[in-house]
Amino acid sequence: MSVPWQSARHGRGLLLVRGEPDQAARWAARGLVAARVVPLAGWTAVLPAADSSRALPPYDDALTVLASRPVSHRLRSSLGLFAVDGRAVVTAHRGGWRTVQRWVVWQPGRGVVRTPRLRLARPVDLVAAARAETRGALPEVAELLRDTRGDAVGLLADLMAALGLPGSALLSGDRPTEGEVVEPGERGIARFNALVLEDARHRAELEED
Repeated sequence: MSVPWQSARHGRGLLLVRGEPDQAARWAARGLVAARVVPLAGWTAVLPAADSSRALPPYDDALTVLASRPVSHRLRSSLGLFAVDGRAVVTAHRGGWRTVQRWVVWQPGRGVVRTPRLRLARPVDLVAAARAETRGALPEVAELLRDTRGDAVGLLADLMAALGLPGSALLSGDRPTEGEVVEPGERGIARFNALVLEDARHRAELEED
């Protein structure tokens, strides 16, 4: 796993998946983030239950780690909507085995910002992942992404409305109390942290040389 943008302690966001809540809970348990799993109409929402993940830095920001994690094919299609450091970050993963995760990073005053390490999600990718009515949704989504006005949370709310996605209330600053809280497994966390430490040691050795 790589961290595609700088970690931040202040943000909000959620991941929407097409899988059932029990499938989403099993997926969350194999990750690094304590997550709240909330059933919605046609979707399941997965939100961080805490600000920090259970991993060592630089993988300790829960929002960043949740957004970066690829979604199992059993849970696709999926859409992640996150507001971090004043920017809107949207992830889109269509259904199917060979689909890849795509990204939109939108900044107030600039609009969509290209990030070299992330595959860009086009409006049609967002519409396809949402399984929205293309004829009506596509022009509106494209126009929203071209607009440079407003703020990240407002853009995310407008995108959810245009795509017909549930759960906009979960983007509020208050943590939801509904749904199941799923803790990540200790073994998986230990393995991941061991890899982080090993990578840090290797980098330190290279710097010494």
